[in-house]
Amino acid sequence: MKKIFLFVKNGGNETLVGRYDSKADAQEKVMDMVEEDSVSVFNFRIEEREYEDITNRVKSYADACKVLGIEPMDEDSMKAQGFRPDEIARRQLETITEALNEGWKPNWEDTDEYKYYPYFYIEVSEVQTEDDTSGASAGLSCASTSGTAAPTSASLGSRLCFHDRETARYAGRTFTNLYAQILIEKI
Repeated sequence: MKKIFLFVKNGGNETLVGRYDSKADAQEKVMDMVEEDSVSVFNFRIEEREYEDITNRVKSYADACKVLGIEPMDEDSMKAQGFRPDEIARRQLETITEALNEGWKPNWEDTDEYKYYPYFYIEVSEVQTEDDTSGASAGLSCASTSGTAAPTSASLGSRLCFHDRETARYAGRTFTNLYAQILIEKI
C-alpha cells in the first residue's frame, strides 16, 4: 500500500513527522505544525512510498532487530553474566518498542502529546510463584521518596510507550509473555 511520508528539516537533518493516507492529511499536519511551532512550510517535504504496516513486520524480538538493523542479544551470554530473565525481557521489549514506534520518541515536555502503553488485568489465581501455588499479587512497579532533601518518584516505564493506542494494544497482545516477565516477579 502507498502512503504519503511527511518530513521536516532540522538544520541539515530530516525527521519523519508521520505517514498519511492522502496528501490532504499530510498538508493538514503541516498547517497544524506551522501554526503551533512557528515553522515555515518550506521546511517540509512529502514523498509517496510503498509501505507495509509495522505490525506485519514485527511479530517477534528477532523481527524487531531486523527492522532496526541490529543483532539480537546473546541471551545465554547475558544469563552467564548474571542478568535475570526480567532484565533480558525488558531489554527485548525496549527493542520491540523502538521498532514498532518507527522513529517516534515521546516528548516528555509536551503535555499535549498522548503516549500509550499496554496495560494488563491479571487474575491472582492465574499467577503462581515457586513457593506458593495459591497465587501471587501482581501489578506495575513504582517507587517514591518524600520528606527528604530531594523528593523523587518513578512510575511507569517511559521507554515502553507508543505513539498510538492501536500499536500499544498490538504490543500487549503479541508480546504478553515478555510483559509478564517484567510485571510479575518470577525470580
